Parts: sequence; C-alpha cells; structure tokens
Amino acid sequence: MVQVLKEELRQAIVKHAQDEFLQHGYANASIKRIAANAGISVGNLYRYFSGKEALFESIVSPVHRELEMLIGDHDNQPDEKGDLFELVVHALAAIVEKYRGPLLILVDGSKGTRFEHAAADFHRVMADNVADHLAAYNGKQGRIEFERQAAWPISVAFMQGYFEIIRRHQDPEDCRRMILQYFSFWYQGLRAFL
Repeated sequence: MVQVLKEELRQAIVKHAQDEFLQHGYANASIKRIAANAGISVGNLYRYFSGKEALFESIVSPVHRELEMLIGDHDNQPDEKGDLFELVVHALAAIVEKYRGPLLILVDGSKGTRFEHAAADFHRVMADNVADHLAAYNGKQGRIEFERQAAWPISVAFMQGYFEIIRRHQDPEDCRRMILQYFSFWYQGLRAFL
C-alpha cells in the first residue's frame, strides 16, 4: 500500500511540475509552487527528485528521445502498399497524444537546460533526412535540381508547422485531424522525393 501511495505522489509531483513548466518555462518555474500544488513540502519533493533539473528531465527526456528517433529514421521505407505517409502521420500524431505537454515544454520552455536548443536539434536531424531525399531525387533526375542547403529551410518550416499545430489544437482528435491535413499538404508536394 505504501508503494502505491509513493507512486501516486510521484505522479502528482510530475503532473504539477508539467503544469508549472508549461505555464512558466524551466527558467521561471518554482519548486515551491510545484510542491504546494502537489500538497507536499519542498523537502518531501526532494525525496522524489533531486531538484528542478531532474524533475524537468524526467518530463522531457522521453519525448525528446522518441521524436529525435522518429524524425532521424532515414530507413523509413514504404511497405508493399506504399503507406509511408500513413505511418509517419500515425507516429507523429501518437507522439502528440502521449506527450503533448512535455513536447511543448521541450520546444517552448526549456531555456536554461541542456535541452534549450531541442527545436534546432530537431531541425538539424530533419534537415539531414530531407537532404538524403533531395540527393536521391537528384540522382533519379541525373542532375542537381536541389542543393543540400535547401534541406534546412524545408525542415525548419515543416517542424515549426508541426509544433504550431500542437500549440493551437489541444483536443486530441482536432490535433490529429490537423496533423493529417498538414502532412497531406506537404506530402502532395514532396511525394516525388519519397
């Protein structure tokens, strides 16, 4: 019974910390407010987490790892039905469903942490992926139509659009629908590269 209560308290701390980081970002978040909102003392909070940084990392590390792996997967190939588009839409929508708050904290509220450049890191990983597709397209054409440096603004535009959908659409079904429409728009124009 005690273990269950400890896990419930830990989850309450994480939930209130997530709310605090969403509202104030890491730099302006307060351990005192997190503890008060969780109904515990600051000392008791430190029994679960060594500090604000450890608490922050416990919230954003899983989504950072998962999104980086997803957008960096250069080996994504369509199966015999050619439904790579559906796989990508499903994967990115699933990340939002599971990690909406932590993802917003990561891209908008991580100043002052080791994650403060996460959005730029995602852009870089995506740019590498896009550059590979551009190179493959150039190879099919037998000439250079798209330079490697074109991958950067393409990736920034794509990722920022994705982040903007997450910011504006809190309802999971609404968010999924907007992600589908957004990706459909991109895919129609980028189909030749895939």
